[in-house]
Amino acid sequence: MSEKAKTAIFVIIAAIVGGWAYASRPVAINEAPEEEVNKPLFPEFNDPLLAQSMVITRFDPERATIRKFEVANTKNGWQIVTKGGYPANATEHMTKAAVSLVDLKVLRVIEASPSQQPDYGVVEPNAKSLTAADEGVGQMIAIKDSADKILVNLIVGYADKENPALRYVRVPGRNRVYLVKLNPTVFSTEFSDWIDKDLLEVNPFDVFALHFRNYSLQLTQQGGVSFVPQMDAQVAFNEAANSWDLVEFETPPANDPAKLQPAELPAGTVLNNERLNEIRDALKNVAIVDVVPKPVHLADTLKKDFKIQDLQQEDWGTLVATGFLPYTLPGEDQASICGVNGEVIFQTKDAVRYRLLFGNKRLGGENKDQRQQYLFVQAEFAQEMVPMPELQEVPEIKEGEGQDVEAQAKVRKQIKDANGRVLDIYHQRLADAKLKILDLNDKFADWYYVVSEEDIAKIQLKRDQLSAAPKQPGAQTGVGPLKPEVMSPRAFSQPNVPAAEPADSSKPAAKPEAEKPMTEEQEEKPAAPMSEEAAETPSDEDQAKDPASEDEAAKSEESEESEESEESEESEESEESEESTEKPKD
Repeated sequence: MSEKAKTAIFVIIAAIVGGWAYASRPVAINEAPEEEVNKPLFPEFNDPLLAQSMVITRFDPERATIRKFEVANTKNGWQIVTKGGYPANATEHMTKAAVSLVDLKVLRVIEASPSQQPDYGVVEPNAKSLTAADEGVGQMIAIKDSADKILVNLIVGYADKENPALRYVRVPGRNRVYLVKLNPTVFSTEFSDWIDKDLLEVNPFDVFALHFRNYSLQLTQQGGVSFVPQMDAQVAFNEAANSWDLVEFETPPANDPAKLQPAELPAGTVLNNERLNEIRDALKNVAIVDVVPKPVHLADTLKKDFKIQDLQQEDWGTLVATGFLPYTLPGEDQASICGVNGEVIFQTKDAVRYRLLFGNKRLGGENKDQRQQYLFVQAEFAQEMVPMPELQEVPEIKEGEGQDVEAQAKVRKQIKDANGRVLDIYHQRLADAKLKILDLNDKFADWYYVVSEEDIAKIQLKRDQLSAAPKQPGAQTGVGPLKPEVMSPRAFSQPNVPAAEPADSSKPAAKPEAEKPMTEEQEEKPAAPMSEEAAETPSDEDQAKDPASEDEAAKSEESEESEESEESEESEESEESEESTEKPKD
């Protein structure tokens, strides 16, 4: 290589290095420090609605890693980008964050050198230049518009010691540190702060059946799955009694713990209605704390007519890692996805069956100290909840002498119309249920949910919680609030349709059924004591017919006269006594 060529290369490298150094230098500020006081730190950012994405970057000193949280308004709405595009409930939260930075006024300016930045907690979180020993690293906020233009870029540091409502901040590329009034809680990186935490969105009053499948699954060294059952119990809510009924109860026998057989509640106990009501009510409080996206193929398969044989190797990798295995449960004829820690199934009145599968447990949260558990959710159509209604038979028109063809045709039309209305109700209910299931599975299929172990424990029923000692008479039963009157899932009302031929008034009315003679047992059985309502005073006519009644009436009159006489004498004696006490002494 010639000397000229070498020289040219060195010149180019020097230019690149010099350009990088120039670009990375602290930005010169034309204004004097006092001129920035009481002015907006970002004067060009004056409309919070322009904010369409936000990236929050912070440094994890324990792991010496950078953590990022990004939320953006996409064509599918607000999503948490760093969580695989999980839907975010971010409109209000994002507006608060943006508003806090609009017209953010500078209260004080500190001319600080780079070595002084840790004192104010405004060191830029940069993985390339930081180590676990570094201190004073701030949280960086970057807000962009729809064109990806940066509207705000700010490093938030420590609170002021004299006034905690004030914060030290720094703009990346500048050495100056600013004191501003800022609430950093609006820049939360907690996943649950940005989402709708209500996972199931179910009304407890709509839950009418619960099925507890308590078992555990484990992979064997041979590649199989071991199954250890603990209990299988089904209960249904009885609206008339406002309590739960035990439908089925199975437990493993002592001589074969791998199987289930019918069992009964322990002697002297009843179904634990109070605990069952607590579980029903807790379903509305199952809150999401984190999510893990499922593979695309697995999610697409779950949204269609799911068949376990359609799953691929990649699908099983994530299923096993989160605690979900294939197994054919007792009473079923084919394998399904099951949770290693059992499941709970519940049905609602709109013919939706929810399967909640409990997977592996883990430590999670910001500090990895929260006890959490994976949850797999599926929605199924409960066909038995929408049976084909029974229709009225449409009679054939009878012709001939004495037959009113017109009246018969009218009745036929009324019955057909009534049947049509019933079928319309049936088909609408069927369509509503299937549409809801499609919507639910479209939501559930994409994610492995993570919830707290505490929430899981609230909807699980242990074997010793199924029954309880009966309540004392008159004591609180623990059944809970009364449920509103609702139409039975199997009920389809039929309008009253007049009969084809009116009754013939010329025919004699049916004779009343003759009284049957009393049996010997009835004659010997003493009459029940008369209630206070039944013990009414006999009429004058009855008293006239009964001599005994006349004697009793006479005695009653004499008794009343005697009482009146006694009262009169007592009254006179009382008056004389009062006069004697009031008379003054001589």
